Amino acid sequence: MVAKLHNKTITNVIVIAAVVAIISLGIGTGLFAGYFMANSSLTSSQGKITSANSGPFQLILVVTTNNFYNTSTGYQPAFFVLQNGTLKSSANITIPANEQIDVTIINYDDGNGSVGAVYANVTGTLNGKEAIFNNTNVNSSENANGILLNGSEQVSSVPVNNIAHTFTVQNGSNVVLNLPITPSSVVQTSFILHPGTYTWQCEVSCGSGPTGWEGAMSTPGWMAGTLYVH
Repeated sequence: MVAKLHNKTITNVIVIAAVVAIISLGIGTGLFAGYFMANSSLTSSQGKITSANSGPFQLILVVTTNNFYNTSTGYQPAFFVLQNGTLKSSANITIPANEQIDVTIINYDDGNGSVGAVYANVTGTLNGKEAIFNNTNVNSSENANGILLNGSEQVSSVPVNNIAHTFTVQNGSNVVLNLPITPSSVVQTSFILHPGTYTWQCEVSCGSGPTGWEGAMSTPGWMAGTLYVH
């Protein structure tokens, strides 16, 4: 299957500037207050982001475009972990076991790609659904509590032709978590995993090569990595 090329209209400078704006408005004083954290603040402790009211562990992922891969491949999309006000590599992600994880995925990619129909379904979340807030580029507002994203919808699946990326966690060949991510959106949900070492992968053919499964798709810290749960 030939991959569809993502429309990378957002430069790194704009993306990082937007993330910095989110950080300056949210981290430490309530990220996306009113929606995600019920006005609780975020603090960092030993490299982990936790809520100030000792609530669920917060995992915040950011998908950016126009990341330079190499001279022959050019630019590729990539997942990052937003931690302690910094975008960090997603090659190795660590979360606590047997605890509720609130995951927020901020996606700046406005294109879609080819993906199997099974990955259009939300899998492994506490309520079998995810909340989609559209859209990160234009559908947002600012108030005293920070940035608010409008247009949220609870879904158990999304149209297969409207998926930019997925965050898919596997234990061997078993899919334990699958979150389809729509273009230019924020996805938020919660899950719990047992102790173990898992792999995570974007299942959309958004990389390079004739099938779209080269480049970022096969490189840890881009569209794949390891998830440590302990």
